[in-house]
Amino acid sequence: PDATFPNDLPKYMTDLEFQALLEKYSSLETRVGHIMQEICSPFCKVCIQPCCRVGICREAVESPFLLAVQQSQSPSKIAFDPKLGYLGPRGCKLGAGRPPVCHAFVCGPVLVRQASDMHRYALECLGDLVGFIGKRVCRGRQLVEALTDSDVRASNMAEFQNRLNTAETAIIVLDGFLTKGRKPSDRDMNVLAIIRKPSYDTHP
Repeated sequence: PDATFPNDLPKYMTDLEFQALLEKYSSLETRVGHIMQEICSPFCKVCIQPCCRVGICREAVESPFLLAVQQSQSPSKIAFDPKLGYLGPRGCKLGAGRPPVCHAFVCGPVLVRQASDMHRYALECLGDLVGFIGKRVCRGRQLVEALTDSDVRASNMAEFQNRLNTAETAIIVLDGFLTKGRKPSDRDMNVLAIIRKPSYDTHP
């Protein structure tokens, strides 16, 4: 598919406005990746069965939205390897524009080694952030599933913006807790619950 996304934007959104959304999304996704890497890399670098799969990477090549995110970050396209996808010696080569599942999947060995149930919840919530932003904004489906111009034109960019704003608030809370040990307030927990309902004892 064409890497430009989209040619016909919603009437209320200009090219510059859409580009600003892409840049905000890209910035948040990159931040999620950095925090995830800090927490998970001690486990991932010794894992003999990496969770990355070429079939998952392929979505980053086929989704017009993900291609647009990649272009907003860097005009030079990163080559897709038919055997390895985007997996390199130091992990994923894509800083942003990855399929949401790449962030959402946190394996059991990583989760069980977290310090508390609250840490497990926060890590899973962090993984859900990227997918949360595009959830149900394209005719009730995830935005990365938009494969045609008609799907893209039908996307609810106002809802996308609202979800992006919520995710930006949530990542401040998650970064503060996971990397700085700052305990979330009740208000913070209410924000996180929008992203993911707690399934653990969430008292740090």
